[in-house]
Amino acid sequence: MQDTNDIDVDYYSRVIPYWDDTRDIGEYSDHLTVWLDKYIGRPEESTKLKELFQRIIQPLTNLNPDDYELNEPCCQLEDPEILSKLKDTVYCLKPFFEIRDCLEFIQQNDKKKIFFISSGTMGEEIVPQIAEWSQIHGIYIFCGCMQHHIDSWALDYYERITSMLEHQDDLLLRLTRDIAKYLGEKGDHYLALTENVKARHCYAWAIKLLLRTRDLGSKCYRDMHDELMRKFSKAHEGYESSRKQSD
Repeated sequence: MQDTNDIDVDYYSRVIPYWDDTRDIGEYSDHLTVWLDKYIGRPEESTKLKELFQRIIQPLTNLNPDDYELNEPCCQLEDPEILSKLKDTVYCLKPFFEIRDCLEFIQQNDKKKIFFISSGTMGEEIVPQIAEWSQIHGIYIFCGCMQHHIDSWALDYYERITSMLEHQDDLLLRLTRDIAKYLGEKGDHYLALTENVKARHCYAWAIKLLLRTRDLGSKCYRDMHDELMRKFSKAHEGYESSRKQSD
């Protein structure tokens, strides 16, 4: 059994200093990715696959020069130790191989928005339990025989299942795009509140992830990218305007 007591996604806020509330970047978004699979969820299994997913979906990670250019100024991102802790505690991937532990973790994080991945077999048991939970933002079934699960149980939850996929590349592309979309929505929320620093970060992260979908082979990113860039510029202009007024 996994010990969920040592998984504390709010740990960073107690140990990582920040200079004001608007700069606690670990709280700009509230999303997490949870992956339940009897084999993939084990620490010693599919390590390269999990590392790949963690690297691609983590907006705090910089994979190329474009990523560095998109980064917003923040002292937390300049400290390697702080950045490492943030990457392991926020906006990250949490794998599980036992349903009970996974359920406990999801219940403990009822204030988060969870992108949930499950194998077809384990999904048959857990999806009926979590489908209506408010913290579940999306459900992705990753399985080798999709039609079997559609026929046996998944069709009953077609309104709750975001996508069913058979190949890891398709799963990574869809998940990354959906997280980018969610980060864009968080940016919209902050922009409406004129919290321009938070909005800029969320838009920058969304753009970062969206460009990664391009690198993964997506051809349908341009319109969303251009819209995010427009909103990022608007948030930047709002920030500059408010800063001048306060001077």
